Amino acid sequence: MRKYDEYLIETLKNPKEAEGYLNASLEAYMEDNDAAALMLSLEHLARAKYSITEVSKQTGIPRQNLYKIFDNETNPNFNTVFILIKSLGFKLIAQNC
Repeated sequence: MRKYDEYLIETLKNPKEAEGYLNASLEAYMEDNDAAALMLSLEHLARAKYSITEVSKQTGIPRQNLYKIFDNETNPNFNTVFILIKSLGFKLIAQNC
């Protein structure tokens, strides 16, 4: 793992930093539809909060599938993204653009 990733993951252990990061990632996704970037953000948040193994236990998503999602080998469905977000302690709230 690169030094920046290590720094970012450590920073994201702070709940306010994690919330801001997720909000920024979701806003960026709404503009550019870059699912790979959004999944990378969710991976960073998952590694900051738990381990991939623990996220698997929390969500019921097999660990191998999580690695495929985070490595962009497969595209998660809408439900999977919501399960991941909820397991990380967040909820989505609609807001007018």
